[in-house]
Amino acid sequence: MHSQSLPPELFTFSCYAGPDAGKTLVLTPHHRLLLGSGGQSSYQLADPYVADQHLHLFFDGSRLHFRTIDNQYVRLNSAPVMTGEMDVGTDSLQIGSSLWRLAKPSPPHTSDSHFGEPYQRFSTFANVEQLDNDFSLKTIFSRIGEKRSDDDIENAFTVGTRDTTPPLASIAATWPQPWLFGRIASASLLVFWGLYIGVAQFNNIIVIPGLLFIGAFAVPFACLIFFWEMNAPQNVSLYQTVKLLFTGGILSILISLLFFSNVSFLSSWLGASSAGIVEESGKLLTVLALMRNKRKYPWILNGLLFGAAVGTGFAAFESAGYAFVALLEYGSIDVALANIVARGIMAPFAHIIWTAITAAAVWRLKGFGPFRWELLQEKSFIRLFVLVMFMHMLWNADFGLALSVFGIEFKHILIGLLGWTIVLSLVQEGLNQIKKAQKDGGPALVTY
Repeated sequence: MHSQSLPPELFTFSCYAGPDAGKTLVLTPHHRLLLGSGGQSSYQLADPYVADQHLHLFFDGSRLHFRTIDNQYVRLNSAPVMTGEMDVGTDSLQIGSSLWRLAKPSPPHTSDSHFGEPYQRFSTFANVEQLDNDFSLKTIFSRIGEKRSDDDIENAFTVGTRDTTPPLASIAATWPQPWLFGRIASASLLVFWGLYIGVAQFNNIIVIPGLLFIGAFAVPFACLIFFWEMNAPQNVSLYQTVKLLFTGGILSILISLLFFSNVSFLSSWLGASSAGIVEESGKLLTVLALMRNKRKYPWILNGLLFGAAVGTGFAAFESAGYAFVALLEYGSIDVALANIVARGIMAPFAHIIWTAITAAAVWRLKGFGPFRWELLQEKSFIRLFVLVMFMHMLWNADFGLALSVFGIEFKHILIGLLGWTIVLSLVQEGLNQIKKAQKDGGPALVTY
């Protein structure tokens, strides 16, 4: 059903997950509402864990104040409370088992943007924020070309430890400006080129394994460093990230192989597209198995990084495997290199961002509270997870569009751009989460 657009000056209180998902209240300033499951409520809720008269709401024109009735509890950003207030977009209020958010509808896009309406619909469908009007990729990547000394580079690596993790008040909750990933990419490609000369000019087969290994990891690892730099809380060390890359990479492959061996009917039915279901499930379960109980990592940006690390390991090991198979089947290093170069170019648009998205979808629901498996039943998670699986299935599907750029199918470019749109939206949500925690003083974070 198509809903009528709301005037931009109106505020809404909307449920985005749980039994009451999809319900929206239009708020009137200085008007009190009673929410509950009983008939005397101003707005009746269907959540089975909501009392007949559960809480009062009062909107003052910019913030939403709430007070529960008869000592009922609600959860504000995962913390149990009886009274409190909410800001637009940044706070989550759990009433019963449903999650609600205060929102202000975005003003309609002006006619100078031909992509405004499709983008708005895509963001709504994916249940992610639209990027702010002042968002700028040029600003984010503006520091890549700056000159850096060895000391600068060494200092950049030494974050996320007990002594170098900044306190909440000192976190820069603005868009990071990553640059280290560019240095890593340049260095990796230089090593790759040197090994290639060893094979092509000197016919030395000894360097072939190193060439395939560096080729498999060069671009994915640089992409992972980008996610590491985008982790604004700077509470995850490079050591922890690399450890998760390797342990998560091999574990996700083993879990996926186990799934493939037990759901062979999916491969018979869907062919290569079955990987979208099996591999995305395997990678997400790996992230949860290794990181779900790490209470010192509560941020959405942490989940985004953890997913990217596991996705990087999976992508690199898989690329090395495909290149090795090509080498055995065709007996040609050129065929193997063509395979690994193509997969390297596409790496930042596939496994890495897919797992980053699904992990961040869990972390934004988990927040500062403990992980609960029931979170995977929430509509906001399911929608993103299914969307990622669908993108993976389309990526592997045995059809393509006639257009291509540098030999890369247009469908892969389109899927990659959609994936990065979601990633950047989740980064913005993560930054807003930090801003909100700083404004409220923040919960008691477990550090080490």
